[in-house]
Amino acid sequence: MRRSMRRWVLRPVRHCANGELPVTARVRWQGTTTARGYGHPHRLERERRLRRYRPGDICAHGGEPMWWWPLRVARQYLDLPHTPDRSGYLPGLSCRRHNRGDGATRGNRRRGQIRAWRQARQW
Repeated sequence: MRRSMRRWVLRPVRHCANGELPVTARVRWQGTTTARGYGHPHRLERERRLRRYRPGDICAHGGEPMWWWPLRVARQYLDLPHTPDRSGYLPGLSCRRHNRGDGATRGNRRRGQIRAWRQARQW
């Protein structure tokens, strides 16, 4: 399976006879990077911003200076940050730690809301 097709999703593994929620397992999502919003336009914008990057630029999420140099090293550690509603991009670049941490926080929050909704349905 290509790396671009891997994403996690929760899928039911078995159904409980006593009416409880099914047990879930983590399974990779199917789909391409383009379908998830990381296609050609995303790569072009990231490359455009990487060309303008200078060591010491501020991280869009963390607000700290980013000192990666040379550019081939910076490519490994800098991401193009999305807005919280994923409709566009934040100005500048973001370090990988802050950008992916922000995405994980939003995903965990969303999964927590789904769990709370499922538990409320049980009562």
